[in-house]
Amino acid sequence: MKTLRTLTQQFLWPLLLPLQLGVALLRVHGGRARTARAEGDRGALSIEMALIVIVVVAIAGAVLAAVSNFGTTVKNTVPTTIPTGLPTH
Repeated sequence: MKTLRTLTQQFLWPLLLPLQLGVALLRVHGGRARTARAEGDRGALSIEMALIVIVVVAIAGAVLAAVSNFGTTVKNTVPTTIPTGLPTH
């Protein structure tokens, strides 16, 4: 069970890294937005937020494409026929 947990962590950590970076980025941006709102400046943050959303969506699209490509590759290697000549139980 310990090996399975370690193996899962090794595979999930690289997949979750963009999500963790995105959360940290949104926390920083949220703090800057609160500061700007208190000072009355909102225009620059709207443009910055739009750019951040575009980058996050692009990263999500790249991850989706990589997972889809990997799934297609694995799907093509899985045999779909039952081998003949094997004894049945």
